[in-house]
Amino acid sequence: MTNEKPLLYESYPGSIVDVSQLKYMLEKIRGYGYEKIGFILDRGYFSKANIQFMDSCDYDFVMMVKGRASFVHSLIMEHMGEFESKRACSIKAYRTYGMTVKAKLYADDETDRYFHIYYKAKKQASERARLEADLDRMEAEMDKIKGREYKLPKRYEHYFKLTYHKDKFYSYEEREDVIERERAAAVRLFRDRDLRKDDSL
Repeated sequence: MTNEKPLLYESYPGSIVDVSQLKYMLEKIRGYGYEKIGFILDRGYFSKANIQFMDSCDYDFVMMVKGRASFVHSLIMEHMGEFESKRACSIKAYRTYGMTVKAKLYADDETDRYFHIYYKAKKQASERARLEADLDRMEAEMDKIKGREYKLPKRYEHYFKLTYHKDKFYSYEEREDVIERERAAAVRLFRDRDLRKDDSL
C-alpha cells in the first residue's frame, strides 16, 4: 500500500482450473508470512472447500458467487422488492441499487456472511429480452424435433414440461411459474453479487 508494488505474482497455464489453484496460492502466501490481508476473487474460485480454507487461514475476502447457485436464487427472491427503487439504496455513481444482507452460505457454515445484492433497471430490461429470445429459440428447436428420437438438454426441462413417448419427443408446455418468476427478478443474469467474510475489508 505504501510503494504500490505487488507482494508477489504468479502465472499458471490456462488449462488449470481456478478453483483448484487457490489453495496452492494461499499456502504459498502463508509461506511468505503475509498476514492480515484480503483477497478479491472472481467466481471461478467459488467453492465450499476454498471458502473453508480461507477461513482456516483467517484471510478476508470478497468473492463473486456463481449466479446459478440455488442459495443465490433464494436470497434474491427473499429480498426482491426491498431495495430496487429506494433512494437510500441508490449507488448513484453506477446508477445501480444495492443492499447487504447477512446469512449463512451453506447449512453447516460456522459464520454468517455478508452478501451484496445489486439491481440495475437497464440490465433487468436487457435480461428480460434475452430470456424471451432464449425461450423463443428453444420453442423453435422443439417444434423441429417433434416426433423424432431426441433427448433435450436439462436446461429445457427448467422452463418446459417435456413429454416423450417411446424415446421420441412428443410435446412441451411452458412452466409459467418458473418463467414469470425469472422475468420478474431477471435472475439469470443477476450476476453482480458478492460474498464477504466480514465487514472489515
